[in-house]
Amino acid sequence: MNKLYNFLTYLFRKFTKIFLGLKIENEQRLANVENCIIVANHISILDPPFIGSIIPLEIHYLAKSEIFKNKLMDKFFRSINAIPVKRGRIDKYAITTVQKLLSSGHSMLIFPEGTRNGGKAKAGVGKFAIQMKVDILPIHIENSNKLLECLFGKKHLRIIVGEKYKYEEFSHLEEKKENYRELANTVYKKIMDLKK
Repeated sequence: MNKLYNFLTYLFRKFTKIFLGLKIENEQRLANVENCIIVANHISILDPPFIGSIIPLEIHYLAKSEIFKNKLMDKFFRSINAIPVKRGRIDKYAITTVQKLLSSGHSMLIFPEGTRNGGKAKAGVGKFAIQMKVDILPIHIENSNKLLECLFGKKHLRIIVGEKYKYEEFSHLEEKKENYRELANTVYKKIMDLKK
């Protein structure tokens, strides 16, 4: 058990409820998120802790390698289950780490767009899901990029939990690049379809 992770996620959950008017739709779908890939749209640097704070178990997530350059920040982010990933190239360390975590029964938060407001999915999430044979849980987050409006009650931080996309539904897909891309696009559509 990661005490720092649990403490910080608790604080974030309290903060978002009290100050940002957090609203979670379909929260009951978070009851069984062991050993799966949690996917979400990405509009704010705070999306990882906001989403992580509503998940009832300890998860891991990918973060851009640039924020790990400072030794102190490197130690901090690693201590809260962040995995550095180098963008724009094949990062073998990140890939291997994610594979090991999923094979050990852990859950991962991955943003299919790879960056904030990317607008389209990258194949990585499809690759992990097909190779590791795990379910996918789509989530849509809204207004995490409008914190002032949330603080003043004009908007609410809104998180919508979708239905789990079970591995059995895409198990027919072979380990091929085009299938990774196809699954990633399907998953991204599921995320965006949650927006009402």
